[in-house]
Amino acid sequence: MAIPVEKIIVEPNGGRVVSFLGNEVTTKIEGGQTSGAFSIIEGLYPPGNFTPPHRHEKTDEVGYILEGELGVMVAEEDFRAGPGTFFVRPKGVPHALWNVTDRRVHYLDMYTPAGMEAWFEALARLVSASTSPRMEQLFEAGLRYDTIFMPELAPRLIEKFGLKVPTPGAKT
Repeated sequence: MAIPVEKIIVEPNGGRVVSFLGNEVTTKIEGGQTSGAFSIIEGLYPPGNFTPPHRHEKTDEVGYILEGELGVMVAEEDFRAGPGTFFVRPKGVPHALWNVTDRRVHYLDMYTPAGMEAWFEALARLVSASTSPRMEQLFEAGLRYDTIFMPELAPRLIEKFGLKVPTPGAKT
């Protein structure tokens, strides 16, 4: 798919920032800039954070770690991703992320096709609009943005890695 622009340049502090559940996500390249072909975000993932298992039916994700170390589950494999690591989360495949270190993780994610940036914005609105949204509300909202949560896969990760389930109403 051709991108109908001559160039896209984003300065180091450029992009639109949203925050939710301790995360900071900066959309560097939006789907509207690429005719929906892809989007790219830069993220800061806080210590102790856990993104529960989920999958996307239409979206492939490519992650790249700039600083820090993430625990990652893709399909049935768990691994650590440190600086310089690329990892792919293919559409339809369950995946999860966590940070069990005491340092935040700085990363890039590319989504194809674009659209995950809209999910992050919706998630930020949902969390800020309610002092304590229920997990069911988050799961339902995720469905509108190609994010299908799979809570049945979380207990193994919680037990194996000592993870804590995210608390939507908690201030971080």
